[in-house]
Amino acid sequence: MRVWSFNKAIWGIALIGLSYSTWAQQPTQKEKLEQRKTQLQDEIEVANGILKKTQKDKELTLNQVRALDKKVRARQELIRTVQAQISNSDREIRRLKNEMTRLDGEIKTLKEKYAGMLREAQKRGTPSSALAFVFASDDLQQALKRLYFLRQYSGFRQTQVEEIKALQEIKAQAILALEAEQGRKRQLLGQEVAQKQELVAEKSQQEAAVAKLKKKESQIATEIKKKRSEMQKLEQQIQRIIQDELRRQREAARKQAEAQNPGSTTQAGSSPESFALTPEGAALAKDFAANKGKLPWPVERGIITQNFGENPVPGTSGVTIKNPGVDIGTPSKSQVRAVFQGEVSTVVRIPGANRVVLIRHGNYFTVYSNLEDVFVKTGDKVSTKEAIGRVAADPETGESTLHFELWMDTNNQDPKPWLGR
Repeated sequence: MRVWSFNKAIWGIALIGLSYSTWAQQPTQKEKLEQRKTQLQDEIEVANGILKKTQKDKELTLNQVRALDKKVRARQELIRTVQAQISNSDREIRRLKNEMTRLDGEIKTLKEKYAGMLREAQKRGTPSSALAFVFASDDLQQALKRLYFLRQYSGFRQTQVEEIKALQEIKAQAILALEAEQGRKRQLLGQEVAQKQELVAEKSQQEAAVAKLKKKESQIATEIKKKRSEMQKLEQQIQRIIQDELRRQREAARKQAEAQNPGSTTQAGSSPESFALTPEGAALAKDFAANKGKLPWPVERGIITQNFGENPVPGTSGVTIKNPGVDIGTPSKSQVRAVFQGEVSTVVRIPGANRVVLIRHGNYFTVYSNLEDVFVKTGDKVSTKEAIGRVAADPETGESTLHFELWMDTNNQDPKPWLGR
C-alpha cells in the first residue's frame, strides 16, 4: 500500500511538473478562446486600417459605417471571449488551491506518522539494542525473522521520508502553477477593462456616424438604387454564364451518348437545372462539399461588411438591401485567391462590378467580383489559394471591397458557412 502511495506521489510530480512547464500550452477550450481572440483582434485591426484610409478628408459612406458596425461587434465578441478566459482562469485557480489543500493534508498525515515511528525507534534505543534484539532470539529462524523485520522497518522509514519529499515537490510545482495562473488572470482583467473602454468610444463614434447618415437620406437612397441595379446585373450575368455551361455540358453529353450508341435519340439524363458531371467533375464537387466550413478566405485579411441575404441600411428606418453573396472589406491592393482548386469558367467586366472571375468546381461555382487586376484567363486550371487577381479600390473613397459569391448548380448559397474562421 505504501509503495503504491509513493509511486502515486512520483507520478504526481511528473504530471504537475508537465502541467507547469507547459501551462501556456492550454487545453483545447483555452486554445480555441486564444485563437478566436487573435482572429477578433486582427478583424479590428483590419477595420481600423480601412477606416483610417477611407475617412481621411473623405465624406462619410455606407461602407465606412458598416466597417464601424463590424468593428463594434468584433469588440463586443472580443470582450465576451476575454470574459470566458477569465472564467476558465478562475476554475483553474480553484482547482490548484484545492490540490494544495489536499497536498497539505497528506503531508501533515505522513509527517505525523513519521514522527510516531521516530518515537517508537527512540524507545527501542540505539543500534546496539537492535542487535541485542536479534541475538536474544531463541533460535536461528527467529533471529533471521527479527533481522528481516528490522530491515523492512528501516526501509519503510526511508520510504516515508521520500514520500514526504515527493509530495512537497508536488506542492512546490502547484504553487508555481498557481502564481502563473493568477498572473494570467490579472492580465486578462486588465484586457477586459481596456476593451470595454475602447467599446464605449467606438459606440459613440458609431452613433455619431449613423446620425450623420440620417441627414443624407436622399443621397443614401440614390446609393441603394445604384447598388441594387449593380447586384441585379451581376446576378443575371452569373446566371447566364452558368446556364451557358449547362447547355455546353448537355450538348457534350448528347454527342458522347450518340457516339457510344449511334442512331440513339436518348438524351443524357440530367435535370435542366443541374450538371451531369464526369467522374472527375463529380470527385471535385465531392471534395469541395467535404470542405464546407474549412475553405480558405478569398483574401488573406478582411472583414465581412455585408452578409448574404437582406442587410439593413445604416441611417434608415427599416430599409434593407439584398446581397447574393458577401462583401469583404480588405486592405488596399489585397490579392484575391481561389478558395478551392478548379477551372476558370470566365473572366468578364461588368459595369459597377469591375472585373469578375468565375471558377467552376464540379457543379459548384465561386465568384470573385470587383477586381482591378486579373492574373488568370478562361480555361485556366487553378489550385487552392492561388492568386487570381487584385481587389479594386473605389477612386473616390479609397474603399477596397471584394464581392464573393458561391453557387451550387443554378442556386446561390450563403458563402459564410463555407469559409473557415
